[in-house]
Amino acid sequence: MKEIVRVGLSGLGRYSVAIANAVAKSKKVKLVACYSPTQERRTAAAEKFGCAAAASYEDMVKRDDVDAVLLVSPNAVHRAQAQFAAAHGKHVFVEKPIANTIEDGRSMIAACTAAGVVLLVGQLQRRFAANRKVKELMTSGAIGKPVMVEANNSSGQGFTLTPADFRWLDDDSGCPAGPLMTMGVHQADTFNYLFGPVKTVFSLFKKLYIRAPVPDVTTTVLEFESGLLGYLGSSYVSPRTNWMRVYGTDANVFHTLTGVDPRFDAERKPSTDPSVRLEIFEKGKNGPQEIPLPASDPVLEEIDEF
Repeated sequence: MKEIVRVGLSGLGRYSVAIANAVAKSKKVKLVACYSPTQERRTAAAEKFGCAAAASYEDMVKRDDVDAVLLVSPNAVHRAQAQFAAAHGKHVFVEKPIANTIEDGRSMIAACTAAGVVLLVGQLQRRFAANRKVKELMTSGAIGKPVMVEANNSSGQGFTLTPADFRWLDDDSGCPAGPLMTMGVHQADTFNYLFGPVKTVFSLFKKLYIRAPVPDVTTTVLEFESGLLGYLGSSYVSPRTNWMRVYGTDANVFHTLTGVDPRFDAERKPSTDPSVRLEIFEKGKNGPQEIPLPASDPVLEEIDEF
């Protein structure tokens, strides 16, 4: 195997900066090309990241010096882009969600499996040091038997949406389910990572305040196959919040992340943000105990894993 995986980046929106920064730090990956439908954007990104600007997605995939693609593109094109890459023997990293529909997601899996290429979905939060620690606490029996989980992932980004944003549309061509598909999906994946498959799920959606014709407040109730119950909230119209509380028969653990997200700041080296806290509330003890967390770089971790 080659020591370095050469990648092409498709989609040059805000989050592409976090992905490109991680690629630049990785010793396993090198960015050789990038693509956006907007010429000005791909030219600027090529200069910023030190790579070639591809005239089309197809041209980028067909390059001999591209081994894999990083899809940070709108949800609706994930299926077509992944299938095209797989057909040309290129490995696929796709930023969450895998797709807007179950049919599209399964088609992507089938195409990559048939082609013998890697398909990895960029689910950041399961790689947070706090969530890794929660997994460790559960496995060791420190919280007893888990019985319930509650979580919320929200921000006010709904107020900034414009018709030019793909998230403006509440259908399969845009971003159905609004904040649940954009942010809540992070917690949904963390739930799967920590507690296993879901048996039953029910969601409510409301459009209350934003201009975009999409829901801006969602509430989801879950029953896991294990019998554990869960709640997941996500909003487009609230100050940034990202937390999870796991209830056990012997202890509860509470993970919260607030403040500015350092992943988008090229000048900062990602580490454990001081606003990330993990606390355990043990049976028979007064008050919480804070659990120290190691420095981590979840975006780099998922790129290196890919």
